[in-house]
Amino acid sequence: FSFGARLTHRRSRLMKNKFFMLFVVLTLAWTSACASLGRLSPAYTSFDHGRTLFNQGRFDEAIPYLEDATRDDPEFAQAYLYLGRAYISQSRWRAAIQPLRAAFRLSPRESQQEIMNLLLDAMFAAALNDFDLGGQRRPPARFNSTL
Repeated sequence: FSFGARLTHRRSRLMKNKFFMLFVVLTLAWTSACASLGRLSPAYTSFDHGRTLFNQGRFDEAIPYLEDATRDDPEFAQAYLYLGRAYISQSRWRAAIQPLRAAFRLSPRESQQEIMNLLLDAMFAAALNDFDLGGQRRPPARFNSTL
């Protein structure tokens, strides 16, 4: 190699390295931007508001937001989990079962045991709610017809 050829080769490698680094930086920026887009979705906005109300103990106010999140994104496991927990916090056992089942189905395996415990508690409490402490079955609720 002549001095001029080595200099040209070195510049070429340097330019390739710069382009490679630029490519890596742009790829990382694009990936993180795409990941944060989920947080801008209507489902996440509703969930975030509902979770804030839930954490403040305002379960009745949190439920509509959590329901909206599950409607906007039917695959949003965390929204189903918080919705089920909000129902449990209000002793609405039967209402808690469906969202907890959905949360179980959609959640990663490592979260499923906690959800299963909540689901079993809700089903057990719903069943006990149908019986009084003396073991007598309550008669079903009767509604007066307005027709």
